[in-house]
Amino acid sequence: MAILPETPRGLWDDFAPIFTRPTFRRFLTLLGSAILTVGRRTVADLPRTAGSLAAGASSSYRRVFSKARWSPLRLACALAWRVVALLPADAEIVLAGDDTVFPQPGRRVSGEARHRDPVRSSHAFTAWRSGHNWVVLAILARFPFAARPWALHVLVALSRDPADDRRAKRRHRTPVQQAIGCRG
Repeated sequence: MAILPETPRGLWDDFAPIFTRPTFRRFLTLLGSAILTVGRRTVADLPRTAGSLAAGASSSYRRVFSKARWSPLRLACALAWRVVALLPADAEIVLAGDDTVFPQPGRRVSGEARHRDPVRSSHAFTAWRSGHNWVVLAILARFPFAARPWALHVLVALSRDPADDRRAKRRHRTPVQQAIGCRG
């Protein structure tokens, strides 16, 4: 039994091919719980919010993010195309992208690297900051009830250090390449 009711479940059908069937069920449970949870939304807290609707061991929900084989980029692309499909046909589609460095204290933090901090840097001086560099892409949508456009976030991705990618034998993608990864 899923935590999302039947009516909105059709909204999520575009995302089913991205996951295996068991992972998709757990993803929907986590999604519904994230909407209902008040306060911190950790993966450990979300199954508690779902209660008896969260079938299986709580560790299986953590594995959705740590072990399951699915592509966050494919999920972001599907979400972006879903949002665009909901906009009026004559609406101008405006994208906003940003990358932000968040400090992560600790001796061994996965994905931590030294990044250029655009807020503290200038043309003459480059400020470096150690931490996670998160890339965010949003679709700016105008609604009749709002004076300003709303930013509907469709992608949040960790920008990795080129040296870490070389060591892990991954293709390095710059923050801009990550933000424009949803084409076609």
